[in-house]
Amino acid sequence: MKKFLISLALVFLSLAAAAKPAFESGLVCDNANISGGDAWPWSIAKPFPWDNIAGYWKIGDDNYSYLFARVLSTTNSRKILSLSVLDDGVCSKPYAKGTGYIDVTEKNVLRALVSDGIFKYQLKLGMFDSRDLVGLNSCSSDIMALSIQVIARVKKSNEPIRNIDPGVTELRNLILKKVTLNVDEACKR
Repeated sequence: MKKFLISLALVFLSLAAAAKPAFESGLVCDNANISGGDAWPWSIAKPFPWDNIAGYWKIGDDNYSYLFARVLSTTNSRKILSLSVLDDGVCSKPYAKGTGYIDVTEKNVLRALVSDGIFKYQLKLGMFDSRDLVGLNSCSSDIMALSIQVIARVKKSNEPIRNIDPGVTELRNLILKKVTLNVDEACKR
């Protein structure tokens, strides 16, 4: 858990310090950590990119934190996605895992619960038109947004319920960048 929180903290510090173009692929030029609660305008999210969501996504400007997404099932009423958080590069073992879904009433925002064995996190993902995001300079028209928040401590048997430090539960708003490299080739040892 500490390693994951330290990784997230480093992501957020690097995001706050970044004033230069962030990605060589041109997905986003200004990858600022958007603070102040849930900053993404979820009600105007574009249709979720199911055809392009599978694979690895770099979390912010951090070169080591990634989100791996895999479509588990799609039906007329619900679509389900498996998510894994890797905090030591694309070749590392997942640090946290969970499942996300979109139901027929809310087609554009994916909600997920992910656990690392210590905390449970709520993740929300959505695609936005960069022109709808005030104060964000973009090199392309589409932005994949992520918000993440600790929502509970994992209860283990014979362990009393402990409060969560309010600093840990702060909502984080980040931008994801799709990784297009051949991961199998990159991870050969």
